Amino acid sequence: MIRMFKWVWLAPVLCALLVCGNKAAATHLYGGELLYTHMSGNTYTITLTLYGDCSGQNFNGLKNATPSVRILNNSTLYSNLFLVEDTMQRKEVSPVCPEDSNKTICKNPFGTLPGVTRFIYTGTVDLPPSANWRMIFAGLMNNGTQAGRSNNITNIQFGIDGQLMALEATLNNLAGHNSSPGYTAIPTPFFCINRYQQYNQGAVDPENDSLRFSLVNAIKGDGGTTQYIQPYSGAMPVGAVPGTFSFSNSSGQLSFQPDILQRSLVVNKVEEYKNGILVGSSMREMTFVVLNNCNNNPPVGVIDSNNISGGASTNQTVNVCANTPDLSFRIYSTDADSDKVKVNINSLPQGASGTVGYDTSGQSFVDFFWNTENVQVGSYNFFITYTDDACPLFSSQTIAYTVNVVNPMTISHEIIRPTNCIFRQHIAISIKDGIIPRKVTIKNSNDMVLSEYLDTTGVIVDSFKPGTYTVYAESKALQCKAQYTFTVQHSGTYPIPPAVQDIDHCIGDAVKELVATPTNDATINWYGADGLRSEMRPTYSTATAGVYRWQVSQQVGVCESVKDTLTVTVHDFPDIRILNTPERICIGDGMYLLATGGVKYEWMPEDKVVYYNDSAYTSVRQPSTYIVKGHSEYGCINTDSISFTDIEQCCTFSYPNAFTPNSDGRNDGWHPVSYGNMDFYLLSVYNRWGQRVYISSDPRERWDGTFNGKQCEMDTYHYYLRAKCVTGKEEVTKGSFILLR
Repeated sequence: MIRMFKWVWLAPVLCALLVCGNKAAATHLYGGELLYTHMSGNTYTITLTLYGDCSGQNFNGLKNATPSVRILNNSTLYSNLFLVEDTMQRKEVSPVCPEDSNKTICKNPFGTLPGVTRFIYTGTVDLPPSANWRMIFAGLMNNGTQAGRSNNITNIQFGIDGQLMALEATLNNLAGHNSSPGYTAIPTPFFCINRYQQYNQGAVDPENDSLRFSLVNAIKGDGGTTQYIQPYSGAMPVGAVPGTFSFSNSSGQLSFQPDILQRSLVVNKVEEYKNGILVGSSMREMTFVVLNNCNNNPPVGVIDSNNISGGASTNQTVNVCANTPDLSFRIYSTDADSDKVKVNINSLPQGASGTVGYDTSGQSFVDFFWNTENVQVGSYNFFITYTDDACPLFSSQTIAYTVNVVNPMTISHEIIRPTNCIFRQHIAISIKDGIIPRKVTIKNSNDMVLSEYLDTTGVIVDSFKPGTYTVYAESKALQCKAQYTFTVQHSGTYPIPPAVQDIDHCIGDAVKELVATPTNDATINWYGADGLRSEMRPTYSTATAGVYRWQVSQQVGVCESVKDTLTVTVHDFPDIRILNTPERICIGDGMYLLATGGVKYEWMPEDKVVYYNDSAYTSVRQPSTYIVKGHSEYGCINTDSISFTDIEQCCTFSYPNAFTPNSDGRNDGWHPVSYGNMDFYLLSVYNRWGQRVYISSDPRERWDGTFNGKQCEMDTYHYYLRAKCVTGKEEVTKGSFILLR
């Protein structure tokens, strides 16, 4: 809490706080929080604390009120609990010096000093185990008054929502009971414009749960969120000089330098974790009042970085390596106005001690001592409240300090890529624990610095040739250091296999030497089919068909390459077969010679075979034997043969007497039917007037009954044939036939 006033500034201060000339519009609440405490069994005490502005128009409505708290399990209403004020705990907490305590508005309606009174309301309820308890205070006081926010708040939208204070707490007691943390600082902060300020509510958990703090949006009684005026939000609720606003989620410390006059609604949420599980949360709402008519600076406490043993400091945090026997440091209080400062310490870590002392000038300080030998790793917060003796209004400020117990830095390395006896070894150096950033230095065996890094990720990747290296890691924020030595040796797989060439043989071929060509100065390794290494170059035979395989690698230093396979295949002769059949044929018959089983064929005798488009053709005029030589794709050769001995002296003719060219596929054409091969053939067809309508020199062709593209009439037609068979027999004849339609 910060209240920065001097007596000479009293009248303007009161005007700012009370909203001069319009007292009826003044707030009656500066802040409040909703908490719960486990009593026994399933019984919990719900506590609502409100901080009332004694000048507020509804201030008296806070007295003996019975505020209601809705308790829900998930979204189902479980109970509507009415709280009763504990009047014994009603207390004025106005920031005034003792000699002016009777001048506050709380004690004197005509008082000249502002006043704040704390009201505490409690009630009990049974909450059986559930992971989803919710407790909501929606601003209802049940005596005709409401817990109203000030209409003068400058960072939320009034007339839309936000006039009533609303608070929510949650509880997960499924695995065990829990109590909310308590607060050691009163939420009635007053700040001065253009002066660096700090605020901490001093949250202390009775069960030592892990706490996480956050600034959140204010809520409404219906569960919605309050609308903020741009650019403000729950996470950024105050106007501040750019770059000065900060909030610590681990300690709840808020720091900023206000740059405008404001009354800002600030809501802090605290979450509790047990073994990583969220077991509860609570909210505190407060109003930050920033004034421009004050000249009392708040007292502060600064860690003396030159007076630390066993640790190192960064701002308000002291880092210490786990199992450090004795940690000690001094925190000096300072006051820019030379006021005397009273120091109050809260929530010291278990086993730690804090002693308040004064130097010769009367300046107060705190000496902190802690043996962390058996302390678990983690962050431990404690709070110091500094209060000056200014009058009539004193300044008080609570600051969180953190002792961060960390595991000492450890260094290890992992080979990302071995040297493979040709490269540098790529290594990932891992640095764990300690405090980031870390300065990392790498030296060789001659203590020569090879490289330096500022580590912010925990992993450094570099490459090294064979040798011994030492890694040194240190942090300005930590006293303990670490070093690690590792050795780089040639290792891995040589990246290039030897060049090999497979061999294909036919049965009986001459054996060839197996060849595997190494690179540079590599040596060749041979492995048999059984995977065993052979000291000699393997041999093989081509006597029978088969497949031989060996694996081959090359060796460079200690690195062997990947293996490649060299294959020798001894192929059998191809199965060459002629597809033609030695059936009875007519003299002069021509045929294509066909074979299978190879990729290339040679026919003999060469003088009796001609080739058309790479196809072999022959005409048989006398008994003959043909031989084919077939080649496989691997060049292996085999042969087959065929003989034609039964050759008939074919030469006969017959003459059909009619045909029907009606395209029914039967008897659609006319020609003399011959049996035998012709040396000469000429056929002519004439109509009844002696006009030639068809001529052909091909005994296989037929007349289709047309002339010049037109169908001839049904009639008798005459033919004349001259032909000579290859046997030498001649045929000269004429006759007639009928075209029927």
